[in-house]
Amino acid sequence: MATAKTIYAPAVDEILAVLIPGVHAALGDNLLGVYLRGSLATSDFIDTSEIDFLVATERPVSDGEAEALIELHARLAALPNKYADRLEGAYIDRKSLKRFEPGQRFLTVECETPLRWKAHETSWLIERCGLRESGIALLGPDPRSLIDPISAEELRDPEWLPPRSHQAYVVETMCRALYTLTSGELVSKRKAAEWAVSELPEPWRGLAEKAVQRRADPTPDETTVESVLCFVQWVAAEGEAFAASQSAASTDRST
Repeated sequence: MATAKTIYAPAVDEILAVLIPGVHAALGDNLLGVYLRGSLATSDFIDTSEIDFLVATERPVSDGEAEALIELHARLAALPNKYADRLEGAYIDRKSLKRFEPGQRFLTVECETPLRWKAHETSWLIERCGLRESGIALLGPDPRSLIDPISAEELRDPEWLPPRSHQAYVVETMCRALYTLTSGELVSKRKAAEWAVSELPEPWRGLAEKAVQRRADPTPDETTVESVLCFVQWVAAEGEAFAASQSAASTDRST
């Protein structure tokens, strides 16, 4: 079995040291792989981050396995560890992992929420793409061998945007990118969104404020999709301008 050690923090290692053996005990020969994703996999992990993971199984999780995994996550949540209730992940079988189909139900855990069956909507297309491209295998095969390539057209498809929570995720991610450009520091999406509410000009300030209010709201809302996409374009333009200014400054220093 792979080691549960990471290069991040002892508190993260403590969680993984319980999670990985527990998953192995619950699933037995149905366990295919255990993967880190998100900030742990992209070296963006900070103190306020979550532990993002995914467990791949050979077959769909059975009722007995689900019961054991739910008990495991209840034990994890009770640990005296600051990340105990900050796990985000899912248990997905090999066939379902290969190609994303919205609406399928998988055992899923989210921050401050117990492990339960949940339908995966199109935001999970982004999560799978991140896992395929940058996921770290703690146990099992390379995630690229388990997930089909995801095209740029699929990623650009705005169909996953209408739920307010999905839109909030996009806005807060852009706020974090903008905050990093401005300050040179990487903070949580939530902190970056709060900064944006106080610092950005309108209409982006109002958009960031809505994101803070709606991050847990699954209500579809087509009326704000265009504003979200325009915000992404604006942040991209700001990033390009920043890169150009850095390049010019570097040229000036070398002459």
